[in-house]
Amino acid sequence: MSDLLVGIDVGTTRVKALAVSLDGGVVGEAEAPTPWRHDGACADIDSDTLAALAMTVADACLDDPRVPAGSVVRGIGVTGMAEAGALLDAEGRPCAPTLAWHDPRGLAEPIRERVSREEFWRACGVRLNSKPSLAKVLYLYEAYPESRNRAVRHLGVSDWVIHAMGGEQVAERSILSRSGLYDVLADEPWQPATDLVGDLTAPHIIWAGEPAGTVGAQAPERLRGATLTAAGLDHESAAFAMGAMRLGVLTDSLGTAEALMRLFAPVDRDTVARLVERDVGIGWGVVPGYLCTVGGLLTGLSLERMAALLGLTDRERRRVVSLEALALDRTAVPFRIAEASHEGLTLAGVTEGLSPALAWRAAVDDLTSLSTDLIDFIESVIGPRTEAMVTGGWSHDPTVAQAKRLQLGEYATSSVAEAAAMGAAYFGGIAAGLLSRPGPSESPAWG
Repeated sequence: MSDLLVGIDVGTTRVKALAVSLDGGVVGEAEAPTPWRHDGACADIDSDTLAALAMTVADACLDDPRVPAGSVVRGIGVTGMAEAGALLDAEGRPCAPTLAWHDPRGLAEPIRERVSREEFWRACGVRLNSKPSLAKVLYLYEAYPESRNRAVRHLGVSDWVIHAMGGEQVAERSILSRSGLYDVLADEPWQPATDLVGDLTAPHIIWAGEPAGTVGAQAPERLRGATLTAAGLDHESAAFAMGAMRLGVLTDSLGTAEALMRLFAPVDRDTVARLVERDVGIGWGVVPGYLCTVGGLLTGLSLERMAALLGLTDRERRRVVSLEALALDRTAVPFRIAEASHEGLTLAGVTEGLSPALAWRAAVDDLTSLSTDLIDFIESVIGPRTEAMVTGGWSHDPTVAQAKRLQLGEYATSSVAEAAAMGAAYFGGIAAGLLSRPGPSESPAWG
């Protein structure tokens, strides 16, 4: 028999699962679209449906023909998106839908009426808007009035999947740090949030990789008996799998969003507020005892919009234009991106002589400049980086890669596929006692 680990990533677009051997070899994989119910910018899902899908995908990865016959799943780690969660009653049953992290219906005004934004920043480590779980719970209490009387717990989606599979009700710190329900530096429920919605924090606050019970009869048979654990925020789980969740390493993840992550020792509340003011989220990381930045930019989304505008919807065509852009001097025309926001791009300087390649070069340069400002700010607060790793789909674009080399100097890349699920599998191995936990300056070492 072969011992296996399973990593589950409950993502915004897809739910993914990997079956991994103890030496780090991927022997099985499966995925399915995350079935949100959309209404314009709003998106929600039945919490039971999401948990059932995660279990189904985890079981399906064991159908891969590469899985050795007679294999036994020993540990399961679950990672996923932050802010989104399940509101549970005293029986552990959902009493309202799960709102997507980007759903704008969260209610921030009741929080603003109670505390200043600076007080929120200092305690919760995130911006005061519709995203934190606290704002979403306030909306759910209003939209589903019975939930205000029934709700006793709020679990992030990855923590909810663990409980739905038969595990304990736990709150993993990197996910809880994004909720607005939790005083990060005090490591306890935040009293103003408790006053607003009740104490919804799980009874056990854990670090990624700490055991959270075992898979029970609620889950498919092949998963039962495995040790469960939370693997934290998906961005951090991915950086961990790639060996970048180490002190001094800047991880620049270039997906639809650009996420800037740095692991660092605890700081005071004034420093937390200073970072959050620039929209750099601060919370506990997946490495016990250390904080982690999650600085977010709309780089990838903006590049997608620019590519669509230029008609570069075919990947090969976009690569050809990007290679052409490498040799161009963008100062030949005044074209620039004046603003990049959730609503869209504001462009300026569209004149004669502007070609798709020149526009692409200018757009990449301008968007990279925005991240340079944020990286410089982060380093002014927590110290300079010693290494950099660039990952994500947009890192493969030739113009983007050149811009990143000019910005960061030589940087590392990673060949780890489905890194968030891979990190979750490793945390499953830690929880099961089969793999060692790396220190803050070490990379994961598969057996």
